[in-house]
Amino acid sequence: MSILHRPARLLPLLGVALLAACLSSGPEKTLNALAEALSGNDSKSFMGHVDFKAYAANEISNMTQENRLMGFADSLGRKLGIGGVDRMLNSIVDVENELRQQFLRGVSTGELVADCTQATYPDCPWVPESLRKAKVKKLNDTAAVASVTTPAGITSWLALQKRGDEWVVVGQAALEDTARKYALGTAARPERDGGAPSGQGRGQEGVNI
Repeated sequence: MSILHRPARLLPLLGVALLAACLSSGPEKTLNALAEALSGNDSKSFMGHVDFKAYAANEISNMTQENRLMGFADSLGRKLGIGGVDRMLNSIVDVENELRQQFLRGVSTGELVADCTQATYPDCPWVPESLRKAKVKKLNDTAAVASVTTPAGITSWLALQKRGDEWVVVGQAALEDTARKYALGTAARPERDGGAPSGQGRGQEGVNI
């Protein structure tokens, strides 16, 4: 066989190598790690791939800026023991701490996966096989979004940011546009005390469980 034909034969192998490199170092690596953590009820590993400070701030943004059902927002606030939306705007730190506890319990008991597998609403993407099959869109070198479709056919969007050599989840949303803003850090930040900035950094967001 002519040596001239060898480069063409190598192209498929190069494609596989490039794909493997992406899966081992890009946002996909984090999504796969989250899937493994959920499958093994490993809450410590799971929480290591989420920026909860950003997640909490963006969850409040979800409830106030996307004009979601206030009944759901108030229900979440009562569930977390921190009151309704108005009080939550002044309680980002409280929301962060409570979300940590919710995820710690939900992942370790398997409750989170069970709930999200059957959920008929968006913002509950925590199903291992769904995370592994997520469709990732890199926005730039440090920001990406991923669409996650659960077995129930419900699609949610995760926002990811690169921190050093690792990618972390900074929020989730029902809409791609919102997730993109969270990933890029361009979403309006929650306000409190009559409009004073909350002081949270850019690129932060919140979670629904």
